[in-house]
Formats: sequence, C-alpha cells, structure tokens
Amino acid sequence: MILDCYQCSSCYFEDKEPSSRIDPSTISPAQPKTVFENVLVVFVCIELYDGREELEEAAEEFGSLAGLMGKRSIVLCPNVHMSVDTASEKQAVWMIGELERILVAKGYDVHPLSFGYHKKYGMECNGNVGSVVGRRFYGSEQKQFLRLLTRLGVCPPESLPSDMPSWARALTERQLKVLGNRRETYTVARKMLQDQLDATGHSELWTCMLFEGERKPIDDYLSTLYEIIEDYPDVMVHRAMNLSVPGFSNAASFLFRKYPEAIESGRLRIYNSTVSDIEFLLSRSSVLLAFPQRPQQAGSHAGEISFGIYCKDDDFAKNLIQWYRTFLVDSRFGWISTEAELNATINELEEERFQQGRDQ
Repeated sequence: MILDCYQCSSCYFEDKEPSSRIDPSTISPAQPKTVFENVLVVFVCIELYDGREELEEAAEEFGSLAGLMGKRSIVLCPNVHMSVDTASEKQAVWMIGELERILVAKGYDVHPLSFGYHKKYGMECNGNVGSVVGRRFYGSEQKQFLRLLTRLGVCPPESLPSDMPSWARALTERQLKVLGNRRETYTVARKMLQDQLDATGHSELWTCMLFEGERKPIDDYLSTLYEIIEDYPDVMVHRAMNLSVPGFSNAASFLFRKYPEAIESGRLRIYNSTVSDIEFLLSRSSVLLAFPQRPQQAGSHAGEISFGIYCKDDDFAKNLIQWYRTFLVDSRFGWISTEAELNATINELEEERFQQGRDQ
C-alpha cells in the first residue's frame, strides 16, 4: 500500500469522467466539485497482496503524521498510478473503505473521494517541514517476496505465500538480502561481477545491465561488457537488451560489428528482452535484481536504480536463471546469433511499435 500525503491549506477535487479501463461495477457515483480547507490530502494506492496487516500499519502511521502535521481532516483519494503491482479494483475499493472505517473509529474526520474517475484537482500546500510525506507498507517478508515472484511471472497473481516454489526457501532462511539504496546495490553488483571474473574455469553471466554507471546507463554498462569480452575469454555472457529502445538496438548492432568472433563462438549471446523495468545480474551461485526509482514506460530501460535484492544460493540462482530464459528472453527470437537476425528482429519490433502508435 502506498500513501502520498499533502498538508493543504486549501484544495479542490472535481470528477471529470469515469475510467473505461476498470470493472464498471466498482465505479462509485460521481461527486460534484468539492473544496476543502486545512486538510491532509492522502492519495492511496492499493497493491497486490495488501490486506489487514497493511491496513493496520497504515492506520498507525496516521498517528505519526498527526504528530508531525497536527491532527486534521483527511481527504482519501484513490490513485492507481503510483504502483505497477496494483490490486484488483474490487480489492482496492474494499481496502480503501476499510481504511476509512479504521480511521473514523480512531477519531479522524475522513472525506473519501469517488473511485474510478479521472479527476481534475488543485492543491495549495503549506510548504513547511513535513508538508509532503510518502509512505509504503509491504507487509510480511513472505508477501514482499511473493509480490516479486508474481511480478516476474514465476507465480500466478492468485498465489498465496504457501504456493511459493520450494526453492524460495532462501527467503525463509534469511539468505535473501534487501539492499536499501543505489550505493549498496552497486557495491554488491561490482563484487558479484568480480567474483565471476576471478573464478577459475568456465563462468557464465546472465545480465540485463552490468551496473557500472549512473549517468549514462547504455554507455557505462557496455564499457564493462567490452572489458569482459576483451580480457576474460573464459566468461560467457548472456546479454538481454530491450531492442525496441533505439539506444540499445544501436548498441547491439555495434557489438556484432566490434566482436564478431565472440558472437560467432557464442561467448557473447544477445537476446531481445521482454522486461523493461528491472535490472539483473545472475551467476550460477548468486542473484542480484535491482529496481528503478520510478518504473519506466514500456519500451524503455530501467535507468537509475533505487534498491536491490541479493541472494547467494545455488538452488535459488539456478531457478532464477531458468526464469531468465523463460520469461525475460523474448521466445519469438531466442538467441540472436547473426547480424541478419538482429536486423530482422529490430525491424519487426519497429513495425510493432509503429502499429501500436497507429492504434492509439
């Protein structure tokens, strides 16, 4: 559950039109334009697997917010656009209603806004310390990990924590480490990469990014790939690139021309990526998944990351590598082993993008 809170001296909300993309039965009656004075506006996004635990955490947080901003009337506004892991409309309506009931029981004056409408609104914020506050509630560690597995396509959306595959024991055994910021994630990535480069014998890397740069992701990440190809002939790299992004399609073409022998021998294997907002570095014994600060639009790369998940476990890594092959790599094209195949793939993706633009 995500809460985006604003201390407003004044604000207004006006329903414009109902959404055409959600279950019509969940759309509430339209509300007239409403003006509020001296309120806490809270945009609420209900996420997959949110339940009673997240509701209680959120309700407790309002006590902290009251201490920071003062206790004032609360305007609850549904906002589905704050997450890529959104719950169903029926779950969201129920959860927001429950949150309202809990807050009223705690003595708050609550004004819920309509669900399912595109809204026009304006806010005048006080601008003092703490006037804008964001909070996210993940629930249990099992829920956090199940949310990740669902997003990756490993588990179907209706799964429960008990339905997680046996190899997910790495979580319950606390081998899974959450890296809370970009610096931690880069540090672990560099060490993980160096461990593979220092290993004796044949090593393999499955990667969507190589975690070396922050300002120019394409150039900086590729510079590390050049180093591996030129200095570590015993390392095989499986490189998934979102070829619908011009920067990456150009980079892939350059790789075919710069390293034809590595491509021909299979030491560098290029694939089209079907996932755009998560970065990866996988080896036979370690897994690093990194997530962007703001999920990008489809067809773009992840860009700057904000946190990561790391695990060093052979069985866990084995299954994530299998996921990489099954879900991340575009099965329509598979391993792209010649420049002719690459050009055909890029042309097909460009045509798809063109047709999608015409249909919108």
